[in-house]
Amino acid sequence: MDFTQKTQNKLSAQKKKVVCILPSLKAGGAERVISYIAARLNKDLFEVKLIVLGFEKDTVYDTSFVHTQYLEKSRLITSILPLFKIIFTERPHVVLSSIGHVNLLMGFFSVFFKKIKFIGREASVMSQMNQFTHFNSKILRNLTRVLYPHLRMIVCQSEDMRLDFITYFNLEPSKLVVINNPLTCVPTIAEYCIDKKQIKFITVGRLSEEKGYLRIIEGLSKIKDYDFTYTIIGSGPQEDIIKEKIKIKGLDNKVKFIAYTSGVLEELKNHDFFLQGSYVEGFPNALLESCSVGTPVIAFNAPGGTKEIVENGRNGFLVENENAFCTILSKIIEINNFQRKEVAATVATKFNANNIIRQYEELLCKL
Repeated sequence: MDFTQKTQNKLSAQKKKVVCILPSLKAGGAERVISYIAARLNKDLFEVKLIVLGFEKDTVYDTSFVHTQYLEKSRLITSILPLFKIIFTERPHVVLSSIGHVNLLMGFFSVFFKKIKFIGREASVMSQMNQFTHFNSKILRNLTRVLYPHLRMIVCQSEDMRLDFITYFNLEPSKLVVINNPLTCVPTIAEYCIDKKQIKFITVGRLSEEKGYLRIIEGLSKIKDYDFTYTIIGSGPQEDIIKEKIKIKGLDNKVKFIAYTSGVLEELKNHDFFLQGSYVEGFPNALLESCSVGTPVIAFNAPGGTKEIVENGRNGFLVENENAFCTILSKIIEINNFQRKEVAATVATKFNANNIIRQYEELLCKL
């Protein structure tokens, strides 16, 4: 073995081995962020492997920069044994998982792998999100209280999430760290002239109850003084209910549905306002992306990271209730004085991807 090979082996041995785990690589905030971070961790410091429980055919994110293994499983329960074997074989220094049910499983695994540091990245304000889950919320709360303390650290996307863990789940503050989601793309900003004859609204997100589409549609139905269109990008369990509401309110000819597109940023650029009706958020990636392209937002002030992004009057408006939402909509033409480059500037530095990745690297090195 020559000197170069010995040096490479020594450097490789000094790297921290990190295994990242996701349920799938379908379109979603956690999937996008974790796959992005896994691919961009400093390769001189970390040897990274991404484990995906789901199917390779469902992948919508680029994983060419990170070694990726698909388990080709449709359910978490059928992934338990293969995952256990991988961790047993790989013996990583750190396991980074995301999304609640996977984090719970990693909390359980940590009992058997005492030397491995398990980090869970939480995707929602759990006490609030439990109101919208079909799983028994009491069971979920108890499982969280039992298994999450076994994780070495929990990454919270927002301050609300951190406080939620302390208040409702009695987790030690020392186990919690707030790291916001990064802007994974920095687009070119072009100034855009709003057509006051027809305002173009857009929402990107899963069609589910907690996203508050029904109260958005209710608000839009009260607009009388100008014409508008509304584009919804996403799919989910409440699709039929949303479409029925649109029909009842007579908005069929104003609303367009797009199940999925890889050109989300272009769609956001070509609209005047992003609408978010959520009752709870983890960290709203689509809202952040809207600001990044210069499209201002109108969002309900819900638990989660929304208030950490939206700055009233600078990149959009935070509203407290349905009446305030309707008031903003009714006056939107006269109060719209947003400049796209200024909107983009509010998030460009704060959520810079290099800064966010550095925070993850510092966390991994500290452990």
